[in-house]
Amino acid sequence: MRLPRRVPWSSLAELDNLCASIYADENDISSKIYAINRISAWKAVTPIPHALESTLALLVVVVQDSQRAPIPAIFFRQSYAAAIIRLVNGLVDPLQVSTYARSITSIAQQLGIPSWLVELRHAATHEDLPSLDLLREAARQAMAWLLQNYFFPLLNPVSNNPPILTPVRPLAPLLKLYKNTMKIVTRDLSLMTRHKPRLGTILRDIEKWIAETRVSADAAMGETRWQTNHWADGDETAEGNLGALEQLCKTLAEKGMLVPLAKKKRQLPRDGHHPTPASISHWETLLLHLQAAHPDFPYILCKTLTSILLDTISSGDTVNNQHDPSYYTYIACWVTWIVETWKNIPDLKVETLSILMKGLGYDSSAPSQKTAAFDLLKRLCNGLEEMEAVTLLLSTGSSKIPQTWGPLDLDMMKKRHEQLQSHLYTDEKNSTQPDELIAQPAKDVPISGWCILVENRSWKSCPVGIYNEN
Repeated sequence: MRLPRRVPWSSLAELDNLCASIYADENDISSKIYAINRISAWKAVTPIPHALESTLALLVVVVQDSQRAPIPAIFFRQSYAAAIIRLVNGLVDPLQVSTYARSITSIAQQLGIPSWLVELRHAATHEDLPSLDLLREAARQAMAWLLQNYFFPLLNPVSNNPPILTPVRPLAPLLKLYKNTMKIVTRDLSLMTRHKPRLGTILRDIEKWIAETRVSADAAMGETRWQTNHWADGDETAEGNLGALEQLCKTLAEKGMLVPLAKKKRQLPRDGHHPTPASISHWETLLLHLQAAHPDFPYILCKTLTSILLDTISSGDTVNNQHDPSYYTYIACWVTWIVETWKNIPDLKVETLSILMKGLGYDSSAPSQKTAAFDLLKRLCNGLEEMEAVTLLLSTGSSKIPQTWGPLDLDMMKKRHEQLQSHLYTDEKNSTQPDELIAQPAKDVPISGWCILVENRSWKSCPVGIYNEN
């Protein structure tokens, strides 16, 4: 859930009036002066979106240029250039969220900014100032771009068509290239120096993929990341960033990535709780890098892997995985490795246990992935007294909950009751409660707490939450 955003206009009608003053008549200077005064008044009250900042800068230059005052042309060239540079930089720079910088051209292409405006910005910054005619045309196109990409989406949010974005390149080839490179390095450590630059390039490409996916996700949600001038504060919990990391984790969970493609390579070590040393050596560098660059990565990776164990999301090969228990077992081993490797991360283990317990519930059915999930739950609860009692309620048996109860079911429930009681306070002498507050067993109810209720024991069926004495 996103928090409400403060805007300077009181209603969309006020923003529509401003838009009409700017674009209704290109030769109406008085309307443009009104728009300049209105935006300046908003700016004095509250921070305004970068789009309005850029509109104001362009409008001021256009109005001054239209008055034909005896001012040297170099003044207008510098003013136009500064306004265009401010527009492009303000849109592109906040999207440099990756550990490694991306090119301005690639980000502008994703946003749909005309490439020649980016080239003009580069020339005005690092080369000779462009001609006045060229800068005037750039200002006209920049104003048209703001109309199509800022004012129209705000004024017509329902009828507005989604932005056309450049498709994000697939991630799987990058991860396979990384894995193949790590295989070469781990087989012969003397080759590390030779392949270190290549590994650095691959890690940068993965970070760029995350940044590109974040831009696409933000644009798909209607967020162009220019609503205010102070949005870019390094917030790693942005929805677009979390969505990019989720896609990354789902790709990592596919066969051939974290889980080896060949079943013979999934033979676990003696402890049976961790992936093979080969798998760890192949992927540890990437996982540690992602955790250092994105603090939320361990949480998202654990959530994705445990969701696959609970069969709540697709792992990309669901049909084949249903007949491949070793896949789920290996996924569970990776979850154990992640929790133990990053045990200092607050609440990582607790959140993983919470997802498992909520997903397993009281369902006693145990397909292949549920068996791995039960084993993982017991493994993570080992040593946690407050959690071990909960696992006693979960069964890995394959039988369904019976429709009718019998003596064998009562025996099982009594056994579980005794196990649960062993984790509670058994020394009644140390109890600080008065004797009259200690609950007494009901009439005709066994001390163990379990019995079959029938109508001759004054039991009647009724909706949950309703008690009828009669």
